[in-house]
Amino acid sequence: MAQQFTLGYYYVSPEDNERMTTFGEVSGDSLNTLVTQYIRGWIGRKRDYYLNLAKLDAQARELTSEQWVDIMLGEGTKGLPPYKHQITVEGNPLRDVALVPVDEMVKRQLNYVVLAEQNICLLRIAVLYDGDSLVRYVSRIVKEHLQRNWETLYLPQVQANKTKVWF
Repeated sequence: MAQQFTLGYYYVSPEDNERMTTFGEVSGDSLNTLVTQYIRGWIGRKRDYYLNLAKLDAQARELTSEQWVDIMLGEGTKGLPPYKHQITVEGNPLRDVALVPVDEMVKRQLNYVVLAEQNICLLRIAVLYDGDSLVRYVSRIVKEHLQRNWETLYLPQVQANKTKVWF
């Protein structure tokens, strides 16, 4: 079942802020909807990595899948018991996405995103192993998404909104 997942704000570069605002006006999507879509898309594209990460984390804490899910949904990572075994995780998919300093970014208020329970758990464990804050992690998802998709998915729609010469 989908749930509201609290996320008070995120950061974007001034350029990405303008891109999101412009595309939101063209598409009719709110910035909240766009960020929600970006998070869902990111987790969906990297689901195998995050599911394996969750499995390794549960095994290292000697939890069943059901126990791990109950804790993650109820208390988040703070409710997880200590590790019984150490694990090494490699291949963080966001490792190469860096943000500019906060004072050069635009802080956008958000309140919450709506995610399926599995996506909530996978986002929480991703943030834990990434070592960054939730806000910065989501900000990096937004940056990665726009870098990868602006030219091919969004810019053509923005340009088509300005002219009827489409082909």
